[in-house]
Amino acid sequence: MSGAMTPLKDLQVFKDYMIELSKNPVLGVFVGTGLTLLIQASSATIGILQNLYAGNLIDLQGALPVLFGDNIGTTITAIIASLGANIAAKRVAGAHVAFNVIGTVVCVIFLVPFTVLIHWFEATLNLAPEMTIAFAHGTFNITNTIVQFPFIGALAYFVTKIIPGEDEVVKYEPLYLDEHFIKQAPSIALGNAKKELLHLGNYAAKAFDLSYKYIIDLDEKVAEKGHKTEEAINTIDEQLTRYLIALSSEALSQKESEVLTNILDSSRDLERIGDHTEALLNLTAYLQRKNVEFSDAALKELEEVYRQTSDFIKDALDSVENNDIEKARSLVERHETINKIERVLRKTHIKRLNKGECSTQAGVNFIDIISHYTRVSDHAMNLAEKVFAEQI
Repeated sequence: MSGAMTPLKDLQVFKDYMIELSKNPVLGVFVGTGLTLLIQASSATIGILQNLYAGNLIDLQGALPVLFGDNIGTTITAIIASLGANIAAKRVAGAHVAFNVIGTVVCVIFLVPFTVLIHWFEATLNLAPEMTIAFAHGTFNITNTIVQFPFIGALAYFVTKIIPGEDEVVKYEPLYLDEHFIKQAPSIALGNAKKELLHLGNYAAKAFDLSYKYIIDLDEKVAEKGHKTEEAINTIDEQLTRYLIALSSEALSQKESEVLTNILDSSRDLERIGDHTEALLNLTAYLQRKNVEFSDAALKELEEVYRQTSDFIKDALDSVENNDIEKARSLVERHETINKIERVLRKTHIKRLNKGECSTQAGVNFIDIISHYTRVSDHAMNLAEKVFAEQI
C-alpha cells in the first residue's frame, strides 16, 4: 500500500489541496493524520512536507500542524496492529496515541511561539528547508517528552482505565525452591520440592487444556499461551532437577531418598506431558496451514477422550498433593478405560476413512492426536502409581 500511494506526492492537485487545508491548523492536523494512515509511512508524509516547504508552496506555520498530525497517524497504525494482541500491547499503543494527541493539542495551542522557535533554529543553524522540517519533527518529540514526563503516572492510569483487563502472566520461575533449606533443613527442602512438583503439574495440566482449546478455536493467542506455558514447564523442571540433585548429597533417611528419587521421576513425567502438548500445538498449526478439517463425529470423539485425559491428569495431581491412596488406586482402572477408548476410536476412525467420511490426512492426524492423549495419560498414571506405592 505504501508503494502504491507514494506517487501522490508528485501530483500538483494533491499539493494544492494540502496547502489549502493546512492554512487551518486543526484541518492541517487531520490532513497529516489521514495522509499517514493512507500511505502508512510517516517518512513519506514528511518528505512531501519537505518538498512543499523547500518549494515555498507552504509556509512553516502551515506545515507544522500537518507534521503534528503525522505523529498521530503513525500511532493509530500501531493501534490497528495491536487489535489482536494482548492487553499490555494494546495499552502501549493506546499510551502512544494519547501521548501524541496531547502533544499535538499543546503545540497547536502554542503554534505561533513554536513556529517562531523553529524559525530561530533555522536562521541560527543555517538549516536547509528540508532539514528545518526534520528539525521541527525532532523538536516536537523532544518537547512533548519533556512536557509530559512528570505526568507519566497519570497517563498510565488513564490508559489503564480506558483499556481495562489483565493479561494472564506465565511465571517461568519456581515458587518453592529455597536453596537455604538444602543444608539447613533437608526435610523441609524435600517438602518444598514436592510443592514445586505440584506447581509444575498445574502448568502441565494447563498446557494440555490449551492444546485442546487450540484444536477447537484455532486461536493463535491460545497457541502462544500454550507455547509459553510449555517453556515454563521446561524451566521449572530443569531447576527442580538441579535442586533435587543438590539435595541428594545431604543427610536424608532411606525413605526421604526414595521420595526424592520419585519426585525427580515425576518431574520428568510432567515435563514429558509438556512435550506432548507442544507437539499437539505444532500439529494443530500444521493442520491449519494445510486446511485439514475433522468431521463432526471425529471432533465429538476427540472431546470425549480429551475430557477423560484432562480429568485424569488433575486427579493424579490431586492424589499426589493429598497423598490420597484410594484416589490413586481408582486411577488404575480409569487409565485402562482411557486405553480402551483409544483402541475403539482408532477402529471407528478407520471405518470413517474407508467410507470416505474424512480425508486420509485428517485420519492420520486424528490418530496422532489420540496417541498423544494416551501417552499423556501414561505419564499421569506414573504419578498415581507412586502414590499407590506410598513412595511420594
